[in-house]
Amino acid sequence: MADLQQQMAALLQQCVAEGLLDEQFHQLLQLQDESNPDFVSEVAELYFDDAVPKIQRVGQLLSDPSPDFSELDAVVHQFKGSSASLGAGGMAKLCIRMRELCQQRDVPGCQALVLQMQEQFTRLKQQLGAYLSMEAQRKRLAAGG
Repeated sequence: MADLQQQMAALLQQCVAEGLLDEQFHQLLQLQDESNPDFVSEVAELYFDDAVPKIQRVGQLLSDPSPDFSELDAVVHQFKGSSASLGAGGMAKLCIRMRELCQQRDVPGCQALVLQMQEQFTRLKQQLGAYLSMEAQRKRLAAGG
């Protein structure tokens, strides 16, 4: 069990070092307790369910020859908020940069950035999924199962 907890801590440190997660994620972990043991996994699941259509919509908007920058900005603004709430600091920073590029109406810049967002999202989902898997395993071990 101590080994598993060390692996979990190391994975979180790696995520912070890579810029995938920030201090806000640690604050979410603090909110998880016996009365709400699945809080973090539920928040993460909601985030991932919400993020997929947002990233897809950003890609759709940017595939238009003359993108609707106000809608693009609104979608990215929402995604920035949910990313910041989860503690996905790297994604929130990409969203801030995308909003700046929207204001400049920089289509090539936005198109390049949406690819970075997709890569960041895939990496975040992978790493956070691994962490939550270990967390579920830790809970089973703690429960004697």
